[in-house]
Amino acid sequence: MTEANDPNCSVEDTLSRYLDAISNVTPECETIHIEDALSRILCEDIVIKSDYPSFDKALVDGFAIKSSDTRFADRRNPVTLKVIGEVALDSNERLVVQNGEAIRVSKGSLMPENADAVVKPVDVIEEDGVIKVLKSITTDTCVTKKGEDIRANSVFIRKNRKLRPQDIGGIIGTGIMQVKVFKKPVITIIPTGSELVPLDVEPDAGQIISSNGYVLKGFVEQIGGVGKIASIVGDDLNQVKNAISKALEVSDMVLISGGSSSGTRDYTVKAVESIGGADIIAHGVLMRPGHHALLAVVGNKPVIGLPGHPVSNMTVFQVFGKPVLRRLAGITRSFWQDRKETIKIDAFLSKDICSPEGVEDFIRVRLIEEDGRITAYPYTGEASFLSTLVKSHGMVRIPAECACLYKGDRVEVTLF
Repeated sequence: MTEANDPNCSVEDTLSRYLDAISNVTPECETIHIEDALSRILCEDIVIKSDYPSFDKALVDGFAIKSSDTRFADRRNPVTLKVIGEVALDSNERLVVQNGEAIRVSKGSLMPENADAVVKPVDVIEEDGVIKVLKSITTDTCVTKKGEDIRANSVFIRKNRKLRPQDIGGIIGTGIMQVKVFKKPVITIIPTGSELVPLDVEPDAGQIISSNGYVLKGFVEQIGGVGKIASIVGDDLNQVKNAISKALEVSDMVLISGGSSSGTRDYTVKAVESIGGADIIAHGVLMRPGHHALLAVVGNKPVIGLPGHPVSNMTVFQVFGKPVLRRLAGITRSFWQDRKETIKIDAFLSKDICSPEGVEDFIRVRLIEEDGRITAYPYTGEASFLSTLVKSHGMVRIPAECACLYKGDRVEVTLF
């Protein structure tokens, strides 16, 4: 077992050290059908093996022609071309157009051989099997050329992209039906505490329905993992240790809800320490809520101990669990992806909020649109109040070096 050097490190330093500790963890890949690939993370570049489109095609309905035939055409001196046939949209017949001829085409249909342009119906007069072209048409007018969109052997979509509906459509359009993606990381959530009861049990006085696990499971699956809630574990060192050891065998990451503090019945830290190869990165972070967070690595797998109070529990996951899970899911920490996955908006504080200097504070806020701008109403102090979880839309960070933020200040709100 390796212990953390500083039990009271800043949030930024602690997260940096924790991500460094799992830097050699490489997500596994799997090949799946494109129908199942929505919101999955690409494990490798998608390379198009042939030109797209694979043939020259008409960009509009009209007449395929040789542009040289219309070099001197205008309304006073139209050029007459004989219409010799038609290419239907679903036809693969390659007709041939010669000088003085035209072939009717539909938008998207295969261009006839020798034709290098399409003239629109508005630019011709059609009568008795011929068209009179009223303007000069240049080469490639209204034609989509073979390979114009994507060249053969070029990268279509790069690795680490979280696939969107339009990505799925684009991939299918190129003829690719199997894609290689990162496997969804499996996250086991262990609820601890002798006071907890399952959902289907009516709690007695002093008992609490176990709910934190379902909050964490929801966040895990929003990001792209598979959340599994283990059975409730009582306040017993051996039970907690056994539950963690069992979870590590079938998981990529373990979240332990409750028991991370320093009370006589808080066994999470001792249980993790007793497992061979455990590396305690931090136990105690200069933040609130969530000061007693435990960050460890066991057998190259992240293990996070989260406080039992609902808001502290959620805050620790947002600050530490989410970045780690994104790493395990194969999501790179680029600016664009961070902005997409963690939405932040500006708002104006409704009242002063203060925090002890030296501690990074995460304040839950409710957002209301007033007078054309968004006002953030803070919830302070009620670390375990369930109502604040439901009513709040996000959180405001008060930096460790800042004592207070004041009414009317513009603040950045990280949405849940």
